Amino acid sequence: MTSTPRARIVAIAGIAAGLLGRLLLDIPAVVEWHRSTFFPLAGAALQQVFGANASSIGEIMAMMAAAVAIAAVVRARTRAVAPLAAFAGLVVFAFYASWGLAYRYPPLSSRLPTLSASNEAPEHLIAISGLSARFAAKLSPETFSTAPDAELLSRINTALAEGFSVLPPGLEASPIRAITFGPTRFSYLSFAMSRLQLSGYYFPWTGEAHINRQMPRSAWARTAAHERAHQRGFARENEATVMGVLACLGSGDPLVRYSGALGLFIALDREVARRDTAARKQLWDVLPPRVLRDLREEEAFWNAHEGAPARVSERVNDTYLKAQGVVSGIVSYSETTRLFLQALETESLSATAFRSLR
Repeated sequence: MTSTPRARIVAIAGIAAGLLGRLLLDIPAVVEWHRSTFFPLAGAALQQVFGANASSIGEIMAMMAAAVAIAAVVRARTRAVAPLAAFAGLVVFAFYASWGLAYRYPPLSSRLPTLSASNEAPEHLIAISGLSARFAAKLSPETFSTAPDAELLSRINTALAEGFSVLPPGLEASPIRAITFGPTRFSYLSFAMSRLQLSGYYFPWTGEAHINRQMPRSAWARTAAHERAHQRGFARENEATVMGVLACLGSGDPLVRYSGALGLFIALDREVARRDTAARKQLWDVLPPRVLRDLREEEAFWNAHEGAPARVSERVNDTYLKAQGVVSGIVSYSETTRLFLQALETESLSATAFRSLR
């Protein structure tokens, strides 16, 4: 049996709502109202409802919705198409309303110092990368925490709350400083995330941040910080990476600072490798065995999970990012070097990143 005229109208209305959400991205006045007024209110409401939960309500809701959709298709077949299309359109609209418009917020680079010509030179990059290598070496623990997973994640969440609180208010993507954000959760789908090469994700409909429980612990803090930066309105991947690492380095917890130092070194090392392989080798020579083990363990973990699911995930993510106006797609994850160099032009951030080394 085909859908009724009324069902088709409902479907069209839902799809139109989804398209409207996407169109709002291109209206600067709406984006600015969202950034300055709506996002703080919506963020506070989401955290009030979902922030205190230890487990992921968003994942439970998503799995229930998927089960209902499958059951509807099996039972109603073509009659289910119209209501499912309407629901999908409303979900898309809710995505843009709750968070997606953040892709058009003013870039973080506009709130950071402009790089001088000398600080764009390869020599400066190599010098800063050398500092990050020394910092990671100084912070590296003999052994990583052997605490239970939940206990370690709780420790990370506490440290990151402190780390974000000490960052300059002028860096905020939106005026959300008064909001108490809920903790990062372990994803119930970590096994699938590993196959899809995902370290974490943000669920915008509930405001919850998630990490992959299976990945090496050395990556937990900076991944949690990246997703918590998304909570705060940093939608662009490179900006979330930079803010997350800065929050780790601003923390007083040595394990969280170490994870952030690794993240900073990795980001800068990628660009040094492109520009000067000899200088890169010298930087790696100063890393102690513990740091090398962590870097190689992380690389080995992701290499072990390469395959068709990971390639599909990469293409889907690339398409999604480009649809939000991120022209470089997944390449944006690695476009962090210039932002880090800009951030380190700010004296307070440089002191936080490399305290006691200069």
